[in-house]
Amino acid sequence: MAQVTLNVNGRRYSISCHDGQEDHLLGLSKYINQKIDELKSSMGQVSEAHLLLMTSLLLADELHEAYIQIDDGKSGTGKKNSIDDEVEAEKVATALESCADRLESIAARLESQ
Repeated sequence: MAQVTLNVNGRRYSISCHDGQEDHLLGLSKYINQKIDELKSSMGQVSEAHLLLMTSLLLADELHEAYIQIDDGKSGTGKKNSIDDEVEAEKVATALESCADRLESIAARLESQ
């Protein structure tokens, strides 16, 4: 296993990863930092927990849109029916709630350090 140190929002995190994945993780952390910087400029001063939550929601939304485009490409219709939309919305809501809970837990640990 390899070790890589990521810098996210000015904090350093040592992460274990598979050998050869270091550059990929560094690229992901760079992308995350870009999103954080975008939010900082539009939201002003907010807590780190709030900033990380908003960044996670933004990235989850991008992922959700990518899944929709993939699904649309597979079906060839460009539209999903309302039942699929409801199921997808439930899945996304559950995933976002889980992300928010995890982020709040991480933020609480970070703030207590």
